[in-house]
Amino acid sequence: MKKFIIAAITVITLATSAFAADNNDSRVINQFKTAYPGATNVHYKTIGELVSISFVMDSTNMQAFYNEGELVATSRTISYQQLPLRAITTLQSKYNGYTTTEVIELDHNTEGSSYYVSLETNNQKVVVKVTTSGDVSVFKKSTK
Repeated sequence: MKKFIIAAITVITLATSAFAADNNDSRVINQFKTAYPGATNVHYKTIGELVSISFVMDSTNMQAFYNEGELVATSRTISYQQLPLRAITTLQSKYNGYTTTEVIELDHNTEGSSYYVSLETNNQKVVVKVTTSGDVSVFKKSTK
């Protein structure tokens, strides 16, 4: 699922700005430490133009994405029940028989918030994008 979120962040970031970030950029590290002083299990990784920082904050798995030293997005794992009610209703209707394996909330600086829900059956995996208004669209579909 994290690969799907990283792909989504990359697409959004490329649409807004396309400059490489350096994993050793002290600006990114300092900004991160200032923004998330209580973060634990911190891991830095460069993905294309982005610096992805995975961490745990208040028992929640999170990621922060930086481009050119600027924070462009954050994501965190949330529960299915935290999705908009309209989305839950749509998911229950359209994906009856699927098991929800992960729900990620993504907050992008220019695109706003959205959610990515991973769903599975015995032979198929689907990741759907959910808007804050509850609209649901397929982000990625694959077979197991």
